[in-house]
Amino acid sequence: MVTRYKTYGQSLVELTLVLPLLMLTIFGMVDFALAYNTHVFIRNAVAEGGYYASQHPGDAQGVRDRILHELDNLNPAITNNDITITTCVPGIYDPQAMQTAITVTYTYHVIFGLAGSGPTIRLSNSTTVPQFGGCH
Repeated sequence: MVTRYKTYGQSLVELTLVLPLLMLTIFGMVDFALAYNTHVFIRNAVAEGGYYASQHPGDAQGVRDRILHELDNLNPAITNNDITITTCVPGIYDPQAMQTAITVTYTYHVIFGLAGSGPTIRLSNSTTVPQFGGCH
């Protein structure tokens, strides 16, 4: 006759061991997807600012307003200090001076951090737009 051992608690022990790792993996995937989505928003806002700069040379405030409008749904909100715009210099016909550089840097707060308020990730994107018609 074959003796069977009772293993009623085995499934509960396995679940207890595997569940934290599984939850950590799922929350990590969600956080990565949200951070990547924010990075795509920033990249699109920088591209929109570059497009505006190509049509309106020297209008740094217009570029800044365009970027802020594109990123108005971020939480926490992006500030003017997170946007760096170097506009072209009128009257100088050096190719390096006839361009507009735009950089946006944003601190993304990880939602499912393991410690305290959670770590942060620094997201950044930049572009340089040549001003072929010169600076006005």
